[in-house]
Amino acid sequence: GGATTPSITVSPGATTTYTVTYTRNGCTATASGTVTVNPQPTVAVNSQTICSGQNATLTATPSVGGGTYSWTPGGATTPTYTVTYTLNGCIATSSGTVTVNPSPTISTNNATICAGQSATLTTNANPAGGTYSWTPGGATTPNITVSPGATTTYTVTYTLNGCVATANGTVTVNPQPTVNVNNVSICPG
Repeated sequence: GGATTPSITVSPGATTTYTVTYTRNGCTATASGTVTVNPQPTVAVNSQTICSGQNATLTATPSVGGGTYSWTPGGATTPTYTVTYTLNGCIATSSGTVTVNPSPTISTNNATICAGQSATLTTNANPAGGTYSWTPGGATTPNITVSPGATTTYTVTYTLNGCVATANGTVTVNPQPTVNVNNVSICPG
């Protein structure tokens, strides 16, 4: 560097040894000092989307292993979590976000019919905007009209933002009654 001061400030890009020569009254002495440059680590944190009531796992992935981790906040309810990664005195930070989608709810009615009749099962889903899938039958509408030959339980699966809710509706089929009336012959009076 060619500096002529007793102290120097340097910013080497790689580990470098600096030698100072001290001269007094024609006599010289030398000494060396090494500046070790550690690589600047980087760290990445994943983000996740979950349904309410579920757990999320955030993982910090550093560019160079062997360092220490410090997460903030610890146990707070904020959706963004930050990790500080320290390696050989060098620090990197990264953040991950946990998006929590509300878990939907759904309900449907039961019905009782006579054999040969039909029944309509109607859903009530909250929040709205999801998709429906009925079994048996495979219908994808919020409401279905069915004519089962025997008592049958229908399951509707409601999906919204990757979160799922189910409900069952049973159609009870009662047998169609029959009645016979006899014929009678009588004499007048």
